[in-house]
Amino acid sequence: MMKRFDFVFSYWIFIWYILFEMGFNRYNPKIGIIFGLIDNIALLFLMIYFSNSLINIFLFCIINFFIKVIPLWRLRNTDYKISDCYALIGLFIVYICWISINNVDVIKLLRERYDKIKNNNSFGPFMYYMKNIL
Repeated sequence: MMKRFDFVFSYWIFIWYILFEMGFNRYNPKIGIIFGLIDNIALLFLMIYFSNSLINIFLFCIINFFIKVIPLWRLRNTDYKISDCYALIGLFIVYICWISINNVDVIKLLRERYDKIKNNNSFGPFMYYMKNIL
């Protein structure tokens, strides 16, 4: 099953970042991006551990450079408050509700991501589409 973009929480945080940069949102997404980057570093180590192809590792790094590293760099001089953490928790609750409304099992999504990494397959929607273009 190919995941949709709206089933990946990292893209929700990236949209939050865009809205913050454009001034439509007052809550700083910095802490969410940091958590996402930590998760992606763990995934990168899994990819290396399971000897994923260089193209998968490269695409994963490039995509996350644009949706995590650059936003984090742009937010480096911003402060975050406890209300930003509450906003992250609120966004995560909305995400879980969205996943539930769409009858998607979060545990199944995580297992599928792990299995795809283990079997050297593209595991995110953007990575899947970029690999097909290349």
